[in-house]
Amino acid sequence: MLYWDMVADTILRGTLVNVLGTGIFIQGPSGIGKSLSALSLMRFGHRLVADDLVAVARHELFGLVGRALEEDVRIEIRGLGVFLARSLFSDGTVMSSPVNVIVELSKFVEERDAGRIKPLITEIKMLDHPIQKILVPVPTGTDPGLLVELVARTQIIAGLETK
Repeated sequence: MLYWDMVADTILRGTLVNVLGTGIFIQGPSGIGKSLSALSLMRFGHRLVADDLVAVARHELFGLVGRALEEDVRIEIRGLGVFLARSLFSDGTVMSSPVNVIVELSKFVEERDAGRIKPLITEIKMLDHPIQKILVPVPTGTDPGLLVELVARTQIIAGLETK
């Protein structure tokens, strides 16, 4: 757990997961698969920090840090309901996480995404802190959680290559 020494904070719409120690803030339109991604990741031992609303703050040592607004994190799965995340996966949540990268899930668009090999990456500012935002198109029938996990793994590999 990270300490919550806030320098500046805000509440953002999205889902924050911690995958192999990498904090991934998932954004995208309603129904694209943000919560489904988190549920899929929890199934494989990764951790949910917050679903739907995430409190994000700047931390002097850790950069951006996110946490849930509620102690008992809930996750909504369309068509099934709202669940306490710990009731589904007893060790599937964590109180806070760094926010290392933003993943924007989008519908797969043939004209934009077919044949594209490299991801669309931009750098944005979140609370005046630079952070990478990666557009991840989700083809119909694809597990968005797997795509999010791949982003985390590529972030880890990139970090090892820069050392």
